[in-house]
Amino acid sequence: MPIMAPLSDLVGVTRQVAVLAFQLGDGLTNIIVPTSACLMGVLGVARVDWGRWAKWQIKMQLFLFALGTIFVLVAHFIGFN
Repeated sequence: MPIMAPLSDLVGVTRQVAVLAFQLGDGLTNIIVPTSACLMGVLGVARVDWGRWAKWQIKMQLFLFALGTIFVLVAHFIGFN
């Protein structure tokens, strides 16, 4: 985030939109990263292989990516501050 704040000033995006983009990117990738202890614990209890789970949830990940993109674009165009 220390890099994104000045970068957003240079590009012409408000800092709030930069924070929103950072939070969406961080949160949405945490549900697929295999180093997440919470995810691995849940998959272990459910006895589901990570590769099988990743193939199953990729459609949801793409949907969340599209939804996050829409939110960031709307926030930018309305001047969210």
